[in-house]
Amino acid sequence: MADSSEISALYPPPPPYYKLFTHTNVKKFNELRKEGLNDEQLEEIPDIKFLVRPKLPTKEQYRSFGDLWWFEDKQVSLKENNLTKAYIEEEEEEEVFTKARIDELKKMTKSLLLNFLELVGLLSSNPKLAAKKIDNIRTILINIHHLLNSYRLHQSRETLILSMQKKLSETQDEIHGIRTTCSQVEVKLNTLVERLQQLQNAGGKETEINHEYDLGKKMYNVPKELRNEATEFLLKQQKR
Repeated sequence: MADSSEISALYPPPPPYYKLFTHTNVKKFNELRKEGLNDEQLEEIPDIKFLVRPKLPTKEQYRSFGDLWWFEDKQVSLKENNLTKAYIEEEEEEEVFTKARIDELKKMTKSLLLNFLELVGLLSSNPKLAAKKIDNIRTILINIHHLLNSYRLHQSRETLILSMQKKLSETQDEIHGIRTTCSQVEVKLNTLVERLQQLQNAGGKETEINHEYDLGKKMYNVPKELRNEATEFLLKQQKR
């Protein structure tokens, strides 16, 4: 006999009123809008009321798949979740970084270990009393998780700072590399200009001058190693 609770679909079916979103109803809705009907009047028409845009929710929470969710992206307190608070803290701010909070985390970590050891002992001596101890461990874990989550904003800021520092360092390295390359090119161009002037002053042949010019023009279209060799060649020629 097949199980009656067997899952027939991965996702729930769409609401039945989606069938009312036809081309005819949409056209009629736009025509009524042009005639000046407001939302209240349109909601009185059976086939058109579902086409009216829903109003913004006024409450702080909404329900989705049976759970309550907060519109504001914030850390919900233990009290708002109807959970037991196992640590003492005077301030109820979302993000507090104090030594007292660190001490509470250490205390609960030690308490978690102690409760686990007690649970092991109860399971061997009196398993019926283990349920309460498991509930205590659950409460401690929830409180530890809640305190750790309060550091998420701090963690995100520090992560962003590190990312920006890394990007800044990479940009500075690129700028330094560009400046170094520009300095090298400037030195090579000055050397080439001096060499050409020397050839002209010495009454060098036009072919030699053109050769030096072509060599300097092409040396920046070849690999770096060849450019260095060409520069050394020009320097040697200059010393002669």
